[in-house]
Amino acid sequence: MEKIGDSVDASIFKGHGSYGIMGAVVVAVLVPLVLSVILVGKKNVKQRAVPVQVSGEAGLAIRNARSAKLVDVPWEGATTMAALFEQSCKKHSRERFLGTRKLISRDFVTASDGRKFEKLHLGEYQWETYGQVFDRACNFASGLVKLGHDVDTRVAIFSETRAEWLIAFQGCFRQNISCCYYLCFPRRGCSDPLT
Repeated sequence: MEKIGDSVDASIFKGHGSYGIMGAVVVAVLVPLVLSVILVGKKNVKQRAVPVQVSGEAGLAIRNARSAKLVDVPWEGATTMAALFEQSCKKHSRERFLGTRKLISRDFVTASDGRKFEKLHLGEYQWETYGQVFDRACNFASGLVKLGHDVDTRVAIFSETRAEWLIAFQGCFRQNISCCYYLCFPRRGCSDPLT
């Protein structure tokens, strides 16, 4: 007795021959490809690149899809990190910016497995405003110039994680001095230099 599937398959092959089968396979592959090209071509796509002149040659600048025009600087009037910091400090000069806590005491606690841990008791936060931090960064920048640093010199900041390293870093930005800093984390050692 013949299976139903075998008789159907045999009748399809007998009626159309090998050219008919090859034609059906080609149509089955080409029709979806052609339709996808046509449908993708009709899709209304926003222009993501804008033609610009780069060094006298034509080029394309890619922009964010949410922005209708090219953005030269993210904040008007702030073309450098130092200018952005200055602008933020002037805008929020009386608001709290950096908070530090004074060390009251330091205890060493032994855990049940014998490991020793350092337990710090810290005081309340003492806050500096944006304006105060900006003044300190400007004073640091002036000190660098007084010591003879200029654009061609480099400065390395080696510090634990604290407010002063951020102030020093901003002072270096203000004088356009290349800065390399090492962050030192207590009990974990210091990091590799970051630039």
